[in-house]
Amino acid sequence: MHYSATAARHAFGKTFSHVPFLLAALCLLGGLLAAMPVEAAETGIRGTVLWGPVQPGPAHAGQADEAPFRASFHVLGSGGKVARFDSDEEGHFEVRLPPGEYTIVPDKSTPIPFSERQKQTVTVPDDGFAIVTLRFDTGMR
Repeated sequence: MHYSATAARHAFGKTFSHVPFLLAALCLLGGLLAAMPVEAAETGIRGTVLWGPVQPGPAHAGQADEAPFRASFHVLGSGGKVARFDSDEEGHFEVRLPPGEYTIVPDKSTPIPFSERQKQTVTVPDDGFAIVTLRFDTGMR
């Protein structure tokens, strides 16, 4: 088959006639993507829950008197309850929360005296997790 120069220019022109439109669309899409908010870093509280004393009588030097505490907890913010979490058998937990100040309160079902009075305040940073050890009193003496 024989193509003339005019036919080649015509085919070439049709192939690339949409290039300005595509470039404009890509620029618009890029602008929209740049204007979208970037997902915030994950923040919250991560740590370990301990309770003690776990042995009756006076504490003995060199002998641990705390143990990991598996229980349920409520997270209170300025407007009331904002989250709930459970610690595992080793006392570890993680709860995702926006930055701010929170109060951690054991659930009423926890086997500690006056659980509602054993509150602990934790501040979640603007970036990352607050790493904490929460200690609760068993009431054992």
